[in-house]
Amino acid sequence: MPRLLESLGFSVNERTRRGPCPVHGGKNQSAFSWTDAGLWKCHSCGAGGDKVALIRTVRQCSFRGAVEFLAALAGVEYRPDKLSAAEIQRAQQTGERAEREAWRVHDEIIRVRGYYGDCLRRAERLEASTTDWDMLTRLARVSTFFFAAYTHTNRLDSGALARFALMTPAMRRAAILEGTNVAP
Repeated sequence: MPRLLESLGFSVNERTRRGPCPVHGGKNQSAFSWTDAGLWKCHSCGAGGDKVALIRTVRQCSFRGAVEFLAALAGVEYRPDKLSAAEIQRAQQTGERAEREAWRVHDEIIRVRGYYGDCLRRAERLEASTTDWDMLTRLARVSTFFFAAYTHTNRLDSGALARFALMTPAMRRAAILEGTNVAP
């Protein structure tokens, strides 16, 4: 941000991250402030935004002009590719399909975690309510499996959890019993 402000012709104080507002041109040395992320705000005139908004406001240019200015400042080549309406529509449809699929995976993760947690609680309640040793022996195995399944699903990272949720029940069972952290 300091480099951008200097390139726009403004003096900056990197220590305080404050200075006179480049938008309204005031003299107050503490009116304008910015963050490392490139967000800025003038506490006098109320203007604010990101780097592109600052460039557009100060240089009175279009969004594309601001992006070209930022690219030149960063030393990268800016190549705006012209996309046809069909390409834009295909990209939007792909994005929409990806979003629907992501929500489907999310819902399946919630369902699987809920299923294993619910089964574990039911097995524990049955164990607590019975005194029949044969039943307790069978329930112990079931409780152990559901405890392992519940622990497994809550220990996986997001990528492994998504792969786990998309597995068949037999593949899930094998992954739980093997105790692997990364689902295939």
